[in-house]
Amino acid sequence: MNNELSKIIQERIEVNNITPLPRWRFILLSCVFWITAGLSVVIGSFAVGAILFLFFDYSHHNLLTISEGATGLLLMIPYLWIIIFLLFIAIAHLSIQHTKKGYHYKIHSVIVISVLLSLIFGSILNFIGISKTTHESLKEIRIYNYATYDSRDAYNRPVIGRLAGVVTSVQNKDNFSIMDFRGHSWNVHLGTSTYHYIPKINSTVQMFGILEGSTSIFQAKSIREWGD
Repeated sequence: MNNELSKIIQERIEVNNITPLPRWRFILLSCVFWITAGLSVVIGSFAVGAILFLFFDYSHHNLLTISEGATGLLLMIPYLWIIIFLLFIAIAHLSIQHTKKGYHYKIHSVIVISVLLSLIFGSILNFIGISKTTHESLKEIRIYNYATYDSRDAYNRPVIGRLAGVVTSVQNKDNFSIMDFRGHSWNVHLGTSTYHYIPKINSTVQMFGILEGSTSIFQAKSIREWGD
């Protein structure tokens, strides 16, 4: 039976003029898949780093200790980076599956290893400040800017009582003007502020307060320096 099968295979090879692929092509394909898997973990690490940066960014600016409501909480979820992270974890799995002996790796093992590596390297990227630099650089791109929501976006919501920006002038101890992160000018009144903090020109401040009607006057209830 085996001899007959061998003869049939040999005849088909001869009839169809089939030639074996050179070994270097298999080695090249294997290298490509491993490189793709490695890059997937690298990009996954940047995604994890960005997620961690945004979380600590919200926390540092008191956005996780106040009542945000359902809308605010949904806005703060870094959907874009989560999608990128999951996408490249899947790419890493598919790439490894196409390498020599890749079929030996179970899907949950590949995912766990990829996630752990991304968490470790992502934490390092966030700790040394690369995640912050990456985020701020990407914010200059309009599409990314629209797709992500950070503390500066959260403090550009005077209607719900939050405002931040650069102090452009100081009239007296109770009144000054700022330009917010979107380039809009505001007059700020500190008469009922719970903090005795007088801002300086060119300093950046963040405030909680009340928007006076539909005007550009903001009554600050609390104020402090922005701080990075």
